[in-house]
Amino acid sequence: MRVLQRVALALGTCVACSFATHFATAQDSELKTAAVAAFKNGLAFVVKQGDVHLEAGVGNLEPVPSATLGSLWIAPNDPGASLDQVVARRYKVPASQNLTALAEVLLANAGKTVTVIDNGQKEYTGEIIGFRQPDKIKKRDEGSGSSANSNGPGFYASSAPAAHVPPEFLLLKSEGKLLALYFHNIARVVLPPDVVLEQSQEEEHKALQFKVRGAKDHAHLTMGYLEHGLGWTPSYLISLQDDKKAQITMQAVLLNDAEDLKNTDLFFVVGVPNFAYSNIPSPMALQQNLLEFMQAAARKDDMSNARYSNAITGQMIGGIIDAEAAPSLVSTTEELQGSPEEDLFLYTRKDVTLAQGERATYNVFSDTVNYEHIYEWDLEDQPRVDAFGIAQNMPATGSDRSTRQNVWHSLRLKNTTKFPWTSAPTLVISDSKPVAQDTLPYTPKSASSILKLTIATDIRASHEENEVDRQKDVQRRHNYNYDQVTVEGKLTVKNYKSKAVQLSITDRVRGTVESQTDDGKSEKLAEAITVDNPLSRLTWEITLQAGEEKTIKYRYKLWLRV
Repeated sequence: MRVLQRVALALGTCVACSFATHFATAQDSELKTAAVAAFKNGLAFVVKQGDVHLEAGVGNLEPVPSATLGSLWIAPNDPGASLDQVVARRYKVPASQNLTALAEVLLANAGKTVTVIDNGQKEYTGEIIGFRQPDKIKKRDEGSGSSANSNGPGFYASSAPAAHVPPEFLLLKSEGKLLALYFHNIARVVLPPDVVLEQSQEEEHKALQFKVRGAKDHAHLTMGYLEHGLGWTPSYLISLQDDKKAQITMQAVLLNDAEDLKNTDLFFVVGVPNFAYSNIPSPMALQQNLLEFMQAAARKDDMSNARYSNAITGQMIGGIIDAEAAPSLVSTTEELQGSPEEDLFLYTRKDVTLAQGERATYNVFSDTVNYEHIYEWDLEDQPRVDAFGIAQNMPATGSDRSTRQNVWHSLRLKNTTKFPWTSAPTLVISDSKPVAQDTLPYTPKSASSILKLTIATDIRASHEENEVDRQKDVQRRHNYNYDQVTVEGKLTVKNYKSKAVQLSITDRVRGTVESQTDDGKSEKLAEAITVDNPLSRLTWEITLQAGEEKTIKYRYKLWLRV
């Protein structure tokens, strides 16, 4: 099988793909899964292709995919051919079922002679007549007006007993008498040589019946759709090589609960997809009746506050990805090809074979990157007042104060690889020993991210704030008097390590910052312009030498309603 493909991913309400591919002829009415774009949220866009048999321009496709609303698309690839219509239909085919329950076997052999041995080892030989159901089943049958045969309600001679309800009596004709044997007392049964162990039945199938114009006895089709049950999850391993270099390895775990994949091109998609109707099954999937479908659509309307009839018509086509480059070998990892697609990024893995229900792990890339040790102190203080000057009397508990004094040892990693880093669990090791595990945030190429390792117990920190000035009744606004209060904060940090460290400090205050020592910076965070006390972020970047203790001060003014 030779596959020459180009994939066009659609962004907006769905993803669409197109291929120029030639396959060896497969079984009629069956398409091969050629490509899958898997998302981290358990959705996948599946593209199938193949030759299908036609009779007078009409063919059938099975099985019917579990597509989501608005995502099922079918197109003929032959020159001059066009799709006229697609009909989703149900039909029945003859089938057989193995009989495993004793009641089913006895009923299927009605009219034959058997020997029944009860729990007391007494034998009864006779012709199977049928069953007698319990009174509660009889009443139900009588109420519904149903009857299995002319013997009356509750008597079954040629049809199966009520589902999951054991019969009360086995009726056996022996020596001119009709015996009613309590079914639960039957220990075993000796069956005749010509026993029937299978039962004929009809099995319901679903198919897509399509009509193609401009085609004769066959057509080459491409079908694409979104479905649930096929997704992936990433993870990283960071191995610290020395104080400046680390090896980062990414792997992808593919979870397939949807359908079998065989020699399929797989795209691991990084990004935040927007599939507005992914939770509504397509009517063509034959999973809902009209009422259920309209109710699901109405619920979607309520959530999105948009008109359903207009929303489903929007669709945008994105760029094109060439998936033909050969994989390269970096270190001991076979690096997957990666390509950007608008606001998404795709890692490509060719020739994936994975059965429904299986999981698989694939190495995506491995590379060496630069990093530096940093230490972070985020105070996360509760402001003394709110935005409108109302005092906040919320004393911190002992655990809260302890948490705010914690300094975290972190890694600042610069992404010098060819790929963006998607947010994922990350395990950090040093000489095969585990150091920490946390979440590496999404990091574009050439950007840097912070990965927390552990609390730095050998860097001690403390923080206090004191009121140093108050001007009473300075202003009257909104029928309230306001005091202007000046607050001085003091941060004390000491490095007990035997080497210098870089320390990043972040704090937030309600008020207008007046001064900061040690080259501190402040910025007002975006809020409504009518607030009395703006929210400000204070930051410092300092170097602490081994054994050094440093005190940092800052001042800010706030309005207090009295």
